[in-house]
Amino acid sequence: MSSRMNQNGWSEESLVNKARLYVEQMEACGADDWQFGFWSALSLELLARAALAHFSPVLLADNRDWRNLAHALGNSPTRKRFSPRSLTTIDVYKRLEELVPAFTDEIFGFCTSHADRRNLEIHSGELAFTSLEISEWLPKFYQACKVLLESMNRKFGEFVSDPLTAQQMVDSIEDAAQKAVQEDIRAYRTVWSNKSDEERENASIRATAWATRHTGHRVVCPACNSNALVRGTPSGPVARNVDGDEVVERQTLLPSSFECIACRLRIAGFSKLSACGLGDIFVAKSTYTAAEFFGLYTEDELEEARSEWPAYEDDFNE
Repeated sequence: MSSRMNQNGWSEESLVNKARLYVEQMEACGADDWQFGFWSALSLELLARAALAHFSPVLLADNRDWRNLAHALGNSPTRKRFSPRSLTTIDVYKRLEELVPAFTDEIFGFCTSHADRRNLEIHSGELAFTSLEISEWLPKFYQACKVLLESMNRKFGEFVSDPLTAQQMVDSIEDAAQKAVQEDIRAYRTVWSNKSDEERENASIRATAWATRHTGHRVVCPACNSNALVRGTPSGPVARNVDGDEVVERQTLLPSSFECIACRLRIAGFSKLSACGLGDIFVAKSTYTAAEFFGLYTEDELEEARSEWPAYEDDFNE
């Protein structure tokens, strides 16, 4: 079965090879040429599909027709004039966001934006890549490629012709994030220090109550030292165990945003959160009754059963 899957156009190897071919086409163009950006978008999509195929080519199949799944497994078509259909690009990126921990919200956002530009270039009269500044997207392109390649245990240096320069561009993203977030923290810290003692105390008390009531991982604000919350996106598999009459699930989350209502500091994006020490992953714990988890009741019966059991809320602070 595996040998047949390797011959499939949806195999990891075939997709990576084609993505590399498109990168070569991109690098053959000048950086100020619209085709430079266009070929990069095509290459990125193929690399993303390869990363999904690394888990299984079946994940690339449009599941509205079971024959697409059969094709992904390497089987010959069983219907005349059958043309296999794969997932849309956006769905590929959505699946990678859950399956690849390093494929963060920021990288997801760039990939979808780059795909939108590709669509505009192909399906409209707009010149989507002509006015696009290289500094706006090229470092993010290399960052996305690096994450996708590493998810397949492949080397970034074997994909681009000048890996040293490309890596420097990736590093520049982290440097820019660190500079930006530290400036924000200093500004909010200054405003906080100019408040009276009474204002700071009342704001901190409100922040503690707010952080306790709302969902998220409780942390200390880097600007005012009040209680604050980090929220995240699911990353990796769910661990489940049964404890007596309860089912407990634990899900790892990658930080995506921070909010402090005491000093009003907000930070969005994993790179900025990492730059100020708020990038540690955390775990959300969800607890269900056995009847609730396994669907042993109808909806009406479930409401009655819930009234007999304590109400469980997700715990983000293990």
